[in-house]
Amino acid sequence: MRTSLDPRWWHRNLTTFQKVVVANSAIIAAGAVSGPLITLNFSGRTRLPFLLGLLAIGLVAILVANFLILRLAFKPMRELESTMSAVQPGLEEPRVHTNFSDPDLRRIATVFNTMLDRLEHERHVSAQRVLQAQERERQRVARELHDQTGQALTHEIISLDLLLERTGDAKARQQLEAVKRTLEETLEEVHRMSQDLRPSVLDDLGLVPALRTLAKQPSGAQVALQVDGLRDRLPAPIETALYRIAQEALTNANKYAKASRVNIDLRCLDGHVRLRVRDDGVGFDPGSIPEREEPGRAGLGIFGMRERATLLRGTLEIRSAPLKGTEVVAQLPLEDNHVGG
Repeated sequence: MRTSLDPRWWHRNLTTFQKVVVANSAIIAAGAVSGPLITLNFSGRTRLPFLLGLLAIGLVAILVANFLILRLAFKPMRELESTMSAVQPGLEEPRVHTNFSDPDLRRIATVFNTMLDRLEHERHVSAQRVLQAQERERQRVARELHDQTGQALTHEIISLDLLLERTGDAKARQQLEAVKRTLEETLEEVHRMSQDLRPSVLDDLGLVPALRTLAKQPSGAQVALQVDGLRDRLPAPIETALYRIAQEALTNANKYAKASRVNIDLRCLDGHVRLRVRDDGVGFDPGSIPEREEPGRAGLGIFGMRERATLLRGTLEIRSAPLKGTEVVAQLPLEDNHVGG
């Protein structure tokens, strides 16, 4: 009984339409009661002005009540509209609070948040499928380069060796040796491309050996790798994402930052795996990179790195400043059985 007498309860449980109906009905009921009383208590000449005054007061009361009720009802709708307008694909979508006084607005806000959750889930699933398809295609092309193109080049190099043994002409031998060197350089480039596309060590041995192989590749900078707390292999999506992030960060350090030293740190802690790539290069202003990828504008692969981390419910931070180097920190959630003691 006390709850039903509380004005706040009525305010939170009546819709805007019901509030308008109740207010107008109360004003009309008051007019319906006041009209007969005026008719009974006043004579014919004085009755009409009082009735007209009562009608005017009633109309003004209805207008004022409707104005106040609708103004209070539309104020949270403007907030809801601004939140809806702030939603942008590719960014972390905002959510609308559901603590509105109007039940209809609470339902709209709840449905809107549910729709955003569903869209975000579908976007994550679709993006994961795209990345998985890309990795499968990379793996297929890398295998073909290694097994077919690499073997064909190796066969030609062996054939040239046999031909060199049978050739006595010095000039011909010189030309054959030049062709052989070109084929050997091409074979080395094919192997490098195959490793860049999809290193077999990542599939066979896991993330840590793949990062060691990446650190040993000639890149111009001295690369140091430190691993701590990683006991077992990680799930394949996490290993692939962390390897690609490290690969992109190392490419940026060599190609753009002109770094002389790069430190790669991989460790597990508190149910998360964290990858940190730090270089001593020229650095840049992270604020110059837009939040969303813009066509025709280079983002140093940051969008791809951030997308890979976000798809696995993780985070990616870029810390840099001109002439102070760059640090890329990716942190992904893990299950407890992957954390070493």
